Amino acid sequence: MAAFQENRRVEQSAERIAPAELRDPSLVGFWQHWLEKRPEGGLPLRSAIDPIRFPRLLPRMFIVQVSGEPAVFSYTLVGEENIEAHGSSFKGKDVRDLDGPWPGYGASLHDFYSFVVAGREPVAARGVMSFLDKEFRRFESVYLPLADEQGRVCRILGAAHYSS
Repeated sequence: MAAFQENRRVEQSAERIAPAELRDPSLVGFWQHWLEKRPEGGLPLRSAIDPIRFPRLLPRMFIVQVSGEPAVFSYTLVGEENIEAHGSSFKGKDVRDLDGPWPGYGASLHDFYSFVVAGREPVAARGVMSFLDKEFRRFESVYLPLADEQGRVCRILGAAHYSS
């Protein structure tokens, strides 16, 4: 799989933005909390950020576990609004499995998550989920890499905001 290029689209109808460009106040607060927990020159530990601290954001939150080499990305938490937005839960699934219902979507996410892991920086995206037949197709999201005790990215903590 080719590496995600900085100017490449996250998916066909979405683009990467700087986290400072986020419009949703709860996503901005989430990103700022990550920044506060980040040690100089490193990443916050998975244990340093408790999703429960953001109760209003929990339905829009997701956690992607990063394992193996080459990397496998699987969902360990998928909030209810994410399930509603996509029409099903991805919990326990490898992101590449999403190619089944939406050809190319899982591969695009795998590519994107590889980019987040390699960059070791927060990433945000905004766009339209044109592949879904839903009223609230617009989204904005943030992806926050978290480290294990050895400093390797072990999770991507994320949240999304959906609107029509």
